[in-house]
Amino acid sequence: MSAYIGKGRLKLLACATAFPGEAVSNQYLLQQLEKFCGKATARKAGIIAKRLGIEQRYLCRSLEHAISKPLVDAPALAQIAIEKALGQCDEPFEPGYLISHTATPHTLLPSNAAWIADRIKLTAPYMELRQACTGFASALQIALPMLNHDADMKPICIVGSEVGSVFFKLSPDFIDTEQLINYVQMGDGAAAVMLARDDGSNRHIISHCYTGHIGIDKEPGFQLSGGGSGDPYCEKGLPSFSHAAKNVKQNGPELFLKGIETITACGFELDQFAYILPHQANGHIDRLLAKYLGIEQARIINDAKTWGNLGSVAIWASLSKLIHSGKLKTGDQVLVLGAEATKYMYGGFVYRH
Repeated sequence: MSAYIGKGRLKLLACATAFPGEAVSNQYLLQQLEKFCGKATARKAGIIAKRLGIEQRYLCRSLEHAISKPLVDAPALAQIAIEKALGQCDEPFEPGYLISHTATPHTLLPSNAAWIADRIKLTAPYMELRQACTGFASALQIALPMLNHDADMKPICIVGSEVGSVFFKLSPDFIDTEQLINYVQMGDGAAAVMLARDDGSNRHIISHCYTGHIGIDKEPGFQLSGGGSGDPYCEKGLPSFSHAAKNVKQNGPELFLKGIETITACGFELDQFAYILPHQANGHIDRLLAKYLGIEQARIINDAKTWGNLGSVAIWASLSKLIHSGKLKTGDQVLVLGAEATKYMYGGFVYRH
């Protein structure tokens, strides 16, 4: 199976993030788990957290109760990110199209995109993708031809939002090893980008947008159980994420390799990239990928230590942080390696600062 590489380039006008509340430390996370589920469960979660290397994250829910509605919901987080990104642009404008992506929608219907459009009073059309952590890559495949083949198209907004913490119950009847992994690994947040057609400046350019998959006949590594037409019943009392860590470990590394193969086949070499930005799956991703590729660890972006795994938000959030950090020099290139574990899609792009 080969990847598809979208033709054309895009101008990145702006990018921004939004996180709910204050950062939640492992100490508080485990403290609340012990309160509801006992010391043994909290001790087990602590061991998992150490293995994953995630030290804190942001959560939209309260941990003072076993079940919690979002204190800041997905459309609100997306709205904050979008308005921050629009505020960075040279001139005010209304996006010509809104593309949202998420695995944790505010409602099954209407889509997050509909709620977001309502919040920001957007009169332009919108759509939503639900392809887990590679939603950003699929959104780019849509934005590329829209911007490159329609001279009248105004800049497009792509926004990702995830609030998966609400799909968790602090209760012994809900928690198993899979759920403990989710509890200590995942984080909530949103990130938005504003994209326009290539202006010829060769600065702030997204190119070589690729996407592919290796998922045929493979069992999912991650899935949202309950609530869909194929499985409308919620066995655990609410929709919940099932995490088959063994399947992820077996298939996950190949997704990064497929991305590298795709980009090197385009004539790039890893030495050309100032930084490599992989999907932020765990807090050890920089050390593990650097060792595998034989490159300096400092060149691998790792924000999962402080944000957790943000799902489809991860790539845009980390790219935004890198761009605003001031670390990039004019002409520096960043290789983005997206990957998702539901049915093993991969996707990414090259960013030129």
